[in-house]
Amino acid sequence: MKKLQPDYWQNAEITNGRMAMMGFLAVVVNYGLFGWIIPGIF
Repeated sequence: MKKLQPDYWQNAEITNGRMAMMGFLAVVVNYGLFGWIIPGIF
């Protein structure tokens, strides 16, 4: 019998990838607007 829903690990990997891309986008936008990668440090 086939599973109808993805298993836990597949869902975790998809979520992890999405969060990583959101963080990367936040870094790019922050650097573009303010010229800093981490505000107050770099």
